[in-house]
Amino acid sequence: MENFNTTAVFLLNGNYFHHFGIRPELASLYGEKPEDIQELIMKISDNQQPNLFNLITIADYWGWYDNKKKIFTMIYPKRFLLEMCFTYGMKASEIANQGKAYRLEIITSKKI
Repeated sequence: MENFNTTAVFLLNGNYFHHFGIRPELASLYGEKPEDIQELIMKISDNQQPNLFNLITIADYWGWYDNKKKIFTMIYPKRFLLEMCFTYGMKASEIANQGKAYRLEIITSKKI
């Protein structure tokens, strides 16, 4: 899969990105300022193993690739946050061929 672009807001005191896919005209709905939005280039990580260490302090980005839409529809800074989006868990949705969870990496970021 190729690298892809998305937007997000950098949370300085948490030292990670959140609100992936945020649009400037809707930023206030998320409690953000449009000028804080950054454009990111991301890729699927070569390492797909969950980070079992530093579960709280280090961002470990995970995204859900939707097989029908052919895009990443959800991205979170922790795997367990993505897992919570699925009633029966990500594995059940993967078995049902709805999509797949991938560990992601940020290649570059810049203010828009």
